[in-house]
Amino acid sequence: MQIATELEQTLHELIPISCAMGVKVDHWEQGQLQLSAPLANNINHQQSAFGGSLFSMAAMAGWGLLQLALAAEQLEANIVIADGAVEYQRPVFEPLVCQVDLPARADWQTFVDQLRSQRRADLTLEPRLVLENGKTAMQLRGHFVVSLPAEIGRAHV
Repeated sequence: MQIATELEQTLHELIPISCAMGVKVDHWEQGQLQLSAPLANNINHQQSAFGGSLFSMAAMAGWGLLQLALAAEQLEANIVIADGAVEYQRPVFEPLVCQVDLPARADWQTFVDQLRSQRRADLTLEPRLVLENGKTAMQLRGHFVVSLPAEIGRAHV
């Protein structure tokens, strides 16, 4: 649980909007990260979640997943979302919950190998906002670009 607390602190420090949104790191295990946030902090004029909050939370989930997974590989990297396509499927009238998974192990290893050898690699992740009934409310197909600094060290988390 300590790593989740550290990631939450890092999000709030490096991405200040996460604090205003009330983003919490719920869990990180077996290659899946889950974030949550209260609806009240992210509500729009129709009393549902603001689309910009959903996109921001999905981008943060992808960024956070990569932070944690790269830290496990003993890599410190600069991670940015370069592009993203969003599909809003249902309105959200409840607390926001966002889940994102690492790709299949072979795809992840290919990404890490490329990052180590070329010092830059890109990866597509698909964070999704899920409802209490298990249905997807929104999905982001996010293209993340990762680069290594001049010296390889430990990640922020």
